[in-house]
Amino acid sequence: MPIKNGISLGKADRVIVRFLEKSEKTLSTYEIAKSLNLSWATVNTHCYKLMSFGVIIGRNEEVKIGMKRIVWELIGSSTDV
Repeated sequence: MPIKNGISLGKADRVIVRFLEKSEKTLSTYEIAKSLNLSWATVNTHCYKLMSFGVIIGRNEEVKIGMKRIVWELIGSSTDV
């Protein structure tokens, strides 16, 4: 799946993007990994890759005192991907 600058997305990238398209809320790395039956590390790596390509955006969200998690959301529409 080609995106900007001729860079292609792999299977895991496409699965994550499609999952985020269907979601009505931002999702943490853990939530994505659990739902897609992928390891947390795999999802984390691919989310940062997708963020560097400008496909998704991540932001820190405070959960409890002293704890933070990154939540991910899609930028724009799937026609850009």
